[in-house]
Amino acid sequence: MQSRVLIVDDDRDTRLLLDSLLSSDGHACELASDAASAMALVDSRRVDVVVSDVIMEGMSGLDLLDRFKQSHPALPVVLITAAGAVPHAVDAIKRGAFQYVVKPCDSKGLQRIVRDALETRRHRTESPRPSPPPLPFGGFDLVGSGPAMTALRTNIDLVARSSAPVLVTGETGAGKELVARAIHARSNRSRRPFVAVNMSAIPKELMEAEIFGHVRGAFTGAVQPRKGLFTEADGGTLLLDEIGDISFLLQAKLLRVLQSGAIRPVGSEREHHVDVRVIAATHRNLPALVTEGRFREDLFFRLNVLPVLVPPLRHRREDIPALAERFLAEARQRAPHSPVRSLRPDVLRMLSEAPWPGNVRELASCIERAVVFGVEAILDVESVRFRSDEPTLGWPFPSNSPWTLRRLSRAYTEWVLAETGGNKERAAEILGIDVSTLYRWRRADKD
Repeated sequence: MQSRVLIVDDDRDTRLLLDSLLSSDGHACELASDAASAMALVDSRRVDVVVSDVIMEGMSGLDLLDRFKQSHPALPVVLITAAGAVPHAVDAIKRGAFQYVVKPCDSKGLQRIVRDALETRRHRTESPRPSPPPLPFGGFDLVGSGPAMTALRTNIDLVARSSAPVLVTGETGAGKELVARAIHARSNRSRRPFVAVNMSAIPKELMEAEIFGHVRGAFTGAVQPRKGLFTEADGGTLLLDEIGDISFLLQAKLLRVLQSGAIRPVGSEREHHVDVRVIAATHRNLPALVTEGRFREDLFFRLNVLPVLVPPLRHRREDIPALAERFLAEARQRAPHSPVRSLRPDVLRMLSEAPWPGNVRELASCIERAVVFGVEAILDVESVRFRSDEPTLGWPFPSNSPWTLRRLSRAYTEWVLAETGGNKERAAEILGIDVSTLYRWRRADKD
């Protein structure tokens, strides 16, 4: 049976344009010039999806959404809003819109959203929708049940339902990439690629080729073509971390991609289209960079459609004990011969009161050091140091617990492994041994 889409817009040209676009995708379209006509059409005939403008004469698209949620709760509503109208976008998702689209509409993107809405409608009709799975946990997961984390989880759920750009902000070490991964995992793109890149880690002269790809011979050293990160993420999500560090020239090219979805690799005369959900992240104050003329205002509005703020650790102190226990368990897996098994209550109290300028990342490093250098089963306050440049308490050897050369060698080896993030090749280089020797040492410790 052919699907029926109701288009609601008080601008005649826009109605006809959307009619042509969606009809070409195989849908039968009904047109309404205002909210009252739309409600009458939905009450009198079958409608599978509603596509409505937000700003209209009389009743707005948001008010129309509220009416449909009351009278036809299973009817998906896609709202179209003006560029930069962030409050409307966020409000639309909170009030139950299936998705919203920012003008000017991307043709292929809108067609895909309507198809997704129809698929959702079919599932709702065939069987009750199961409860969504819990947020993805594992590794540095979204630990915590305080108000700040509860609000963050709610925002993740809301923005995951859209394909619009997201701007994740927060201090260094707060967990911005983790939040981006959670958004992707909760979205309908979860089975497609998640590609993350730290823009500040790419040399500026290579950034364009890294992001958009290049053809063979495009520049010196380009001996092989490269797809580029946008193409690698096609159908999925691309995280542009530290977005405030990109050059002004690249900002203009990124803006064009966000507007059209068209990618042109460096050195190529051809464009191709990609379907990528962009999440940008930064610890910098982008509005201040805009004021200083160092970041394009139009790009800022394109990226800041759905803002998500990751709270610093000092604003979620009630979660620190749970985080500390989690990091303790993970650190013990990386240092299985450490005698450390638990934290004293006064240690948890001290950790909960510390300032943590490095946020969650600093807390994880603090626990890692305590496990690697710990000499007792239960960590006490004296065993925990906050900064890596502080002298290690209990090192060198406590007088009541003499250290053998074997024990010292084992502890130092585990510390080097922890400092290199488990990179055995780098650890062996620091230790001045072959990788095979490192493996042999660790096997001997386990025997």
